[in-house]
Amino acid sequence: MTGATFPFDPVDLPALKGWLAAQDNTQGALRPVDIGEILIGPGALLELPDVLRRAGIEPGAHIQLVIDETPMWRDDVELKPFVRELLYVAGYSESAMHLEDDDYGMVHADFESVEDAVWGLERGDLGTPARAIIGLGSGTVTDIAKHAAFLYNQKHPDRPRMVYICVPTANSVTAYAANMAVLLKDGVKRTVPSCYPDAIVCDLRVLADAPEEMTLAGLGDCCARFVAYGDWYLASALGLVDYYSEVPLALLDNLDTILLEHAASIGERSLAGEAIVMRALLLAGIAQSIVNMSAPISGTEHVTSHVLDMIAGHYERSLALHGAQVGVATITAAALYQRFLDKFDPATVNIDSCYPADEPLQRYIRHIFRAIDPTGAMAKECWNDYSKKLALWRKQRPRFEHFCAHWHETFRPKLAALVRSPDVVRRILAEAGAPLTIEALEPPISQKEYDFAVRNGHFIRQRFVLGDLLYFLGWE
Repeated sequence: MTGATFPFDPVDLPALKGWLAAQDNTQGALRPVDIGEILIGPGALLELPDVLRRAGIEPGAHIQLVIDETPMWRDDVELKPFVRELLYVAGYSESAMHLEDDDYGMVHADFESVEDAVWGLERGDLGTPARAIIGLGSGTVTDIAKHAAFLYNQKHPDRPRMVYICVPTANSVTAYAANMAVLLKDGVKRTVPSCYPDAIVCDLRVLADAPEEMTLAGLGDCCARFVAYGDWYLASALGLVDYYSEVPLALLDNLDTILLEHAASIGERSLAGEAIVMRALLLAGIAQSIVNMSAPISGTEHVTSHVLDMIAGHYERSLALHGAQVGVATITAAALYQRFLDKFDPATVNIDSCYPADEPLQRYIRHIFRAIDPTGAMAKECWNDYSKKLALWRKQRPRFEHFCAHWHETFRPKLAALVRSPDVVRRILAEAGAPLTIEALEPPISQKEYDFAVRNGHFIRQRFVLGDLLYFLGWE
């Protein structure tokens, strides 16, 4: 045991904000962390009324809760009635927006749900508009609540600002501390600008009572850093992204060592293990927010997971947990990087063949998604983003030629330092008891589906990832 620790404790926001302000920001790309406070502890939830008061919301105000239909507990007490009683005793009036399950018992973060939440804030179920919105749930609830607050404040600049409080109920996603939301558009997941929470209240007793698979999903989501940063650097080296910074990387320094040291404790669902996962998730959310893009923790592994979600309905199955899919896909992406680092030989590359024309690729994208969405809306949304990436890839051809010319002395060593081996990722997940294969996911995913997602994930969005380069190189 080395006793490795995070570079910053997200609870100590003044220290984190001070460090960020001292970083080189000559391009003006680093964004401030506009979170008021973060609480992590076994009794954090009991401070919710005080959190509201510190955010300027006095007793008597109307609070809008966003919740789903999933039963949740804190020790032996049902969580949602407990929170409502907590607010009532503190003198707040509250109402709840209940997100309904689909046929598979899932709730989806889409623009329609967000608009419903905004309407509830404006209308006010209790006769007065809400003054604060609390997202009491995990990823989907968080994305809907945060984006509802964001849109409300955009629509009503003349009204008092809507306060948004995040109360995570599972250690499952990086969304809690992020100022972005992931929403469905024509069946395709899109990351859109949103808002930071005014406060994040992380009660370890609530998190430890969540289903085990939720914490393991959060661990899988954290592991994305081990390949996603390689994708971001690769895109920068090839001129496919305007900005690259290793400031977010510093927030996640030692992550592999920390997770390896605490994997068993995480698997045991100890409060200490839950605290490690939550701190990692919060720092990962902040890491993407300060550069206004999810690139530090979202790359090949995430587009693979997104495609698995996109095709789930076609295969008549419910969605597996996002982070669990990401964990498995990270092992695959790490193996792809290992193969690329070992086998890529620029001397064998036919540069001309790496630049396909638009029309055949557009036809291909229509073809592969036709069975999933016969309306063509999904393929159209994918092509809308992918065509921009393709045009930039052509424009930046000299950068690819430079990349090939300096692969061995410059780009290969840097990539090798940024990514981790599949063995490291597998060991972290295995020691915590997380899924390692698609068969171990719930529900299990067929090899046919997984191969489709790995092969075609890079087609669904504009950001460049390793899958794009492998496709242009003609690698299977």
